[in-house]
Parts: sequence; C-alpha cells; structure tokens
Amino acid sequence: MYEGLRKATYENDRPYRGGVVGDIQVDTAKVRGTGDDMKALSSDTQRRLSHVLDSSEEVYFDAMFWKSGNAVMSCRTAWQDHMIELAKQMGELGQRLQDSADGYDAADQEAVTRLRAGMRDLGRN
Repeated sequence: MYEGLRKATYENDRPYRGGVVGDIQVDTAKVRGTGDDMKALSSDTQRRLSHVLDSSEEVYFDAMFWKSGNAVMSCRTAWQDHMIELAKQMGELGQRLQDSADGYDAADQEAVTRLRAGMRDLGRN
C-alpha cells in the first residue's frame, strides 16, 4: 500500500503509525528574508498603485457630461482599491512569514533549553 509513497519520499524519512513522515528542515533566515522582501514589495506596489490609473481621470473629464464618465471613475476607484488591498495582503503575508520564522527559532531554542536542563538533571553536561 505504501510502496508508491515510499518511492516518492526522501532517504531520511522515518516511519510512523499512519505512514511515513519526512525530515523537514526550515532555513529561518531565508524565510525571514522572504518576508522582508514581500513587505518591501508590498509597500512599493501600494505606492505605485496609488497613481497607476491617473490617466483615467482624463477620460472622466473628457466624458464628464456623459454617463460613461461616472462609470469610468467608479471602475477606476474599484480597481485601484482592489489592487491596493491585494498589495496590503502581500505585506501581511510577509509579516506572517517573519512571525513563522520567529516561531521556529523560538521552538528550537526551547528544545535546546529543555534538553540541556534534562542533561543537567541526569548529571551530564
């Protein structure tokens, strides 16, 4: 049953009751760096998006006395707001990546602290 799964896994995988679990390594510096990059890109994108549809104002003024003028501005505002919201979400995801990296580091440090304490309790340094 697990033969196909076994072929698709890594050499360091360990068996467990329900199947096979992989040996996962997380490079927190790279995760944190990716979060930084996403936040910077988000900020830059938000700044750029605030003026990306400015030319639609010319269309509005040219068609001000037509019903289409208001429709153009309505679409412009909706699209600009939507794109800026997506850029903000990208920044929030970048922050979550950084928070995750911090969580991994904290869990690793906690494990080290507990192992050292256990070794001290057993009289081994």
